[in-house]
Amino acid sequence: MSDLENSKIISGSSFDTGSKIPWVMIILIVLIVGVAIVIFGRLGKKSEVVGTEKLGAKYLPELSGNVPAPKIVQKAEEFNENYEFNDGLGNPDNIQRFELDEDGTGLASIETFNVDINGDGIKDKITKSRFENGTAHFHYDYKIELNLDGQFTDITPAGFRTVEGADCSLQKLRFSFYPDFQVIKISRDWEDTWVTPTMATKTIYRLKDNKLEIASTSALKKICNVSDLF
Repeated sequence: MSDLENSKIISGSSFDTGSKIPWVMIILIVLIVGVAIVIFGRLGKKSEVVGTEKLGAKYLPELSGNVPAPKIVQKAEEFNENYEFNDGLGNPDNIQRFELDEDGTGLASIETFNVDINGDGIKDKITKSRFENGTAHFHYDYKIELNLDGQFTDITPAGFRTVEGADCSLQKLRFSFYPDFQVIKISRDWEDTWVTPTMATKTIYRLKDNKLEIASTSALKKICNVSDLF
């Protein structure tokens, strides 16, 4: 065989060997990328499930009532956005939510609080009912019941409800349990418009002989939103 032919064979073998190396590297890179996509895809799904569970825990407490689940979630979100006022009752022991009529009016919810009011070691009951009227105006009704000899006795004073406007509240209540049970009510009269400031009055109720009576009344100042006076 001539030197020229040997030279062609050697150069041809070198070309074939060199061409195989890039293809092997390309195949390895494709495999690595494929494995990475599968791993990150599974991690993404896991994060999505965790996020959904947290959302459900936040917006789906143990509720009862006659409202389908999607409407319950919607109402819970709406209620959380309403005002930043703390009436002192904390978290309820039970919540019932109800479907409003076609005009958006009626009883929306009832929250029940089981707490010892008169210090006898027996749980009494406070209920807080929200009523809608199809506008930005709504109100809460409060009912206070003592557990006396195994029966609940209503001791709620007259007018234990809020008066809520779109921009100003005309009457609000705050409950306090320590050192003794008392309720503070701050209210003002409506005049001309909802946002017209009028003189606010502070009334404090305390327990006496298992009855909730007025302990003091005082004038405060002219204001639009009585929530600002607590």
